[in-house]
Amino acid sequence: MKTLDRSAEIVTFPVDDAHLMTLAGIAYGAAEKIPSYLSKASLLAGEWSLVWQPGTQADPDNFAFLALNKTAKTAVLAIRGTYPNPLSPIYWENGQQDSPFGTMAKWQGSQTAKISKGTNTGYCNLVALKNDAGQTIADAIAGLDADISVSVTGHSLGGTLTPVLALKLAEDDPQREIYSVSFAGMTPGNAAFAELCGPNGALKGRTKRVFNTLDSVSFGWNNVLATRNFYQPAPKGGWLVKIFLVIAWFRLRFGGYGFAGIGADAPLTGSVKNPNQKHGLISYVLENLHQHMPDTYLKLLGAPALPFNILFGTTTSEKPNVRDHSPVNAGLPVYHI
Repeated sequence: MKTLDRSAEIVTFPVDDAHLMTLAGIAYGAAEKIPSYLSKASLLAGEWSLVWQPGTQADPDNFAFLALNKTAKTAVLAIRGTYPNPLSPIYWENGQQDSPFGTMAKWQGSQTAKISKGTNTGYCNLVALKNDAGQTIADAIAGLDADISVSVTGHSLGGTLTPVLALKLAEDDPQREIYSVSFAGMTPGNAAFAELCGPNGALKGRTKRVFNTLDSVSFGWNNVLATRNFYQPAPKGGWLVKIFLVIAWFRLRFGGYGFAGIGADAPLTGSVKNPNQKHGLISYVLENLHQHMPDTYLKLLGAPALPFNILFGTTTSEKPNVRDHSPVNAGLPVYHI
């Protein structure tokens, strides 16, 4: 268990970061294989069982599953990040959800709290999901024993959506302990929304943001300029990247968005994969992708890799008998950054 000092109290998280990141990574897998992934992931040791996932209809734009550890009396709701197949329209729909721009959506019950338009789309998609029995995520959680805590987690886009869905669940079910632990997520809303996720909100400060210090995605959208000259001594993105960052910062700063970080920071110290590589834009993009990938986060957490690869042009491909770290995604990964 991990604890964080929130000044007023100490928050104890029922599931450690390595297990949560493993479950968040499994959310990228083929839906019909989620049960086998839960049993194959060596860190999970077969202690987690699937209790809810969307029905067998066509792939939804946003996906999540609920897994239960009966012995530990805790459950995890894992949200998939950007769909990893650029040949699918879902990938491009998720890309729009990653964008911070557009008219922000007001949070229910608040006059000042807002989340981004794209985040709101993903959030609405998630709360509308139903399994084959017609149960929503909220229905499934309500059906758990009252003493079972729920940790909401996700990586990338899933990490952005994590505190949003966790806050909704906490507001609707104040008697249950709901936790929010995001990985590689972007800031979903403004300062007023961040306050709702704080110690005085429905989540009671049970919110944590885990990020690789060299993952540029994690610095959107409240601190984009911090990613300049990230990789030392190389690779460098050149003037094109610098112009992009300045333009993004200008639009965010003067567009009235007011994005603010959510929860307690839990940084993971990243290292450049190959500091001697060329300074070109392609090398820079590949380094960004490497720093953002689920297996990179698992390695930083000292956890085994996922039981499948996330590759260009496919959803996943299986890894044979994964029991320890293997080269991170031996193929060209594709993510929105």
